[in-house]
Amino acid sequence: MSEQPHTKNAGVTSHPRRVISDADINNLLHELRLIVPSVALCFKTDSRLQQAIGALVRPFNPTYLTEYTTVMNGKIWLPSRDFLRSKSHEWLYALIRHEGVHLRDMKRFPGIFQLSYLLLLPCGLTFRAYWEWRAYKVSLQTQVELYGMISDQYLEHLAERFTGPSYLFMWPFPRHIRRVLQRERERIYQRMHRVSGPRSGRE
Repeated sequence: MSEQPHTKNAGVTSHPRRVISDADINNLLHELRLIVPSVALCFKTDSRLQQAIGALVRPFNPTYLTEYTTVMNGKIWLPSRDFLRSKSHEWLYALIRHEGVHLRDMKRFPGIFQLSYLLLLPCGLTFRAYWEWRAYKVSLQTQVELYGMISDQYLEHLAERFTGPSYLFMWPFPRHIRRVLQRERERIYQRMHRVSGPRSGRE
């Protein structure tokens, strides 16, 4: 199980330079199913189990059913159909790229992923940060592919994910995670520069 909270804007450029189609989404899901055949987009509103989990975690995560996407049992659980309809194809593409890392890690490290992600979860420094960092590196790369840049606002959004209550303070070292995020952005930019030439600018 892994969770991905969602907030509006989150420092993402509103006009993508690459427009994602239904075919792009289907192809991405097809690639994932070659590794995890059970992969599907599902809705928490259709699942009694998800509703029960939502009730269980409500005291410390009241928006589990309305704002969080969850990976569980090889499926990507979105809050509702209305939630998905409110999102762009680019948002969904980036989400699947992120959650795809978790799905692959679950397949590659069966049991270990779930135990280290969940049972060591309660609060503070946990192994959860390692798994999320693997996924967020892909999220950073996807930002460049879709929008041509990674904004400072997006880096701050991710820093808050690691240090704040959304992930129960899984890496409570804000200055360190900001440095790590900035280094990763520069590494991605340098690689893109080698492949395609100079960028037009950071912001």
